[in-house]
Parts: sequence; C-alpha cells; structure tokens
Amino acid sequence: MSPHITELLFAAGAGGRIVGVDDASDYPPAARQILRLGEVTALDMEGLLRLAPSLIIVWETGTPPRVRAELERLHLQVLVTEQRKLDEIGQVLIEFGRLAGTSPVADEAARRYRADLALLRGRYEGRARLQVFYQVWDRPLYTLSGEHVVSEMISLCGGDNIFAGLAQLAPIVDREAVLARNPDVILIGAAGPDGDAQAADWNRFPNLKAVRDQHVFAVDPSLVGRMAPRILDGVREVCSALEKARAGRPRLQ
Repeated sequence: MSPHITELLFAAGAGGRIVGVDDASDYPPAARQILRLGEVTALDMEGLLRLAPSLIIVWETGTPPRVRAELERLHLQVLVTEQRKLDEIGQVLIEFGRLAGTSPVADEAARRYRADLALLRGRYEGRARLQVFYQVWDRPLYTLSGEHVVSEMISLCGGDNIFAGLAQLAPIVDREAVLARNPDVILIGAAGPDGDAQAADWNRFPNLKAVRDQHVFAVDPSLVGRMAPRILDGVREVCSALEKARAGRPRLQ
C-alpha cells in the first residue's frame, strides 16, 4: 500500500506474490499490471476483501490511522513498516525476503544495495560542505527537516540542509527564511516542466547566492523520496548537483 513498498517487494523477489497495490505504485513496470486498489487515503475495501490477501503491508507514516484501523476491524493481517535511514533499506529487503520465502534473491539485493551505498559514501567523503535548501513544493513552500532521508542524502554528498533543525518532518517555510540563510544550492524535488518552472521562479531573487551562481537544480522526486533501492540513483542526482556547484558550473538549461 505504498510505491516504495511495492518496489521493495519486487527487489526482494516477491513481486509475483503481490495481488493488489495502491494507485501510485508504478515501478517496476510489472507493478502497473497489478490490480489497483485506489489511493491509500481512500482504499477500495470491498476490492481488497475480494482478493483475500494473507498479508497487507502498509507504510506507517504515509497511511492514515483511520485506514489502518479499518483494515484491523476487518480482521486483515497488517504489517506496518517504516524506514527513515538509507541503511534500513538493506535490512527491510532481507526481512521481506524472509516473509515471502525469497531470501536468496532478497539477500543478494541487500548485498548489492549495501555495497553501492558504501561506494557512494566513500566517493563523496570529505567534500567541501555546501549549504543546501531542498524544496518539496512551492505553493506553499515546503521543505524537509533533518529527520527526512533527503537530509541524509544531502549530507552524504557533502551538503548541509539549512532547515535540518526544524521539528516537523515536512515543514512550511517562507521565502524570507530561505533568503536569510542564503544557501549555496537549491534542490527542487520536481521533474520535467514543473521542475523547470519552480526553478525559474527563484530568478526573482537575483541576490540569492544559489540563483546568482545558477545553482538551482531539479531532482527526480520518485528517486529521492522512495525508500527503495532506486534511492541510490537519487543520491547520485543530488551528489552530481552539488559537484556542479563546487566546480562552479551552472545548472543545465
């Protein structure tokens, strides 16, 4: 009942065991062929019951308590899972493999993931630190605190999240607060024309260091935001952006 859970199950060799997914599960391509059960906030409970699943896996943070309560009221077996750190992805792959009886595939996926993560950490260790603002959305202006994995990704790449100290996981901030912190880099979690438009909107503030140096970058939100093995591609995007900023190269137009 979450895109990243679907990705994790496929990576663990359990894709063939999945009988239903939420509407947002779109990767790998085979996931699009599985029966859709609606958004997690408005699940098709009747359709779910017809499937008679032996287990429902839900994301703790992303599943409303009322939905979890309804699943339990229907006497369905529910597993609540939560991953907030990069290292936890390798562990949950192993756990899902044990659940599905696909441990050989899952253990190998976890080994590859951990090896790739270690290589990335080694590659960017000791880089000159940059001050980074991460933008989730622009109306209103959302960011992410130090409790979110994106903040860990920024740190791995040699950056410091300028709003890491805020208490909320995804707080609303105002542009004046961003201007006051004057980041070296702005990362925008949006792809395609939407990302380009949000990046261009910062041109209204030419004195902002990231704008003056043309270090405003869009990154793919489906990579940086999903707690599944592909998140390492998101790490690579973030690190590439920060490396361009260190080298003084402007963002690609």
